[in-house]
Amino acid sequence: MRDRQFGQDQDLTREGDRSPNVTLLTDGLAARYKLLSSGRRQITTLLVPGDFLDLSSFLVPRRDFGVVAVTACRAVTIDNEQLRRICEADRAASYLLWTETCIEAAIQREWLVSMGRRSAKGQMAHLFCELMVRLAAVGRSEASAFHLPLTQNELADVLGMSPVHVNRILKELRRDGVIAWLNYRIEILDWQGLADVAEFNPAYLGLQSVVPVSKPVAAHAQDATAAPAQTVK
Repeated sequence: MRDRQFGQDQDLTREGDRSPNVTLLTDGLAARYKLLSSGRRQITTLLVPGDFLDLSSFLVPRRDFGVVAVTACRAVTIDNEQLRRICEADRAASYLLWTETCIEAAIQREWLVSMGRRSAKGQMAHLFCELMVRLAAVGRSEASAFHLPLTQNELADVLGMSPVHVNRILKELRRDGVIAWLNYRIEILDWQGLADVAEFNPAYLGLQSVVPVSKPVAAHAQDATAAPAQTVK
């Protein structure tokens, strides 16, 4: 395996690239995306440490997506032929890769449901619940908070909304007292309240949900409105 480092906003791979390797993210936050001819971007997946960036290229060499580093990232590349030999020699390894593929497909289905049928508030709440569970599983969260270094425009690319709409929904979740957002840190003040808005069931992630400890909303009332209205940090 080859260890690689990427700077923030650097492409780890581009749509149309061919490579004899697959890549596993070991640190940082990355995102798969698609670009339209107009230059508009849709982020289709957020990737956390432990996720393969491009496992599909093990069987389909040409990538139909790009991957960008949201933060500084580290990743290891694994030669496809080496991975094939491992899978042929070890059924457990094949099973794990198959499980990874199934969970990735389940995440995509949930994102599709969110964009198609959940309210804007429910969609954002579901994303925050999902990230809390996924980051907790790899030790990248606190008891009731996690770091999400996305700008308002980047979050709009994730949710398929306008930046103005994203800002309005964030304000609503703050007013509801379920989250606080300050300096790129999301604190979940009321996990059950957020999960109810999202209709969130973590079973699709194949993980046992670690429910954050909710804190009294009053203790964070000032923090919840402290971030500038037009910039998500």
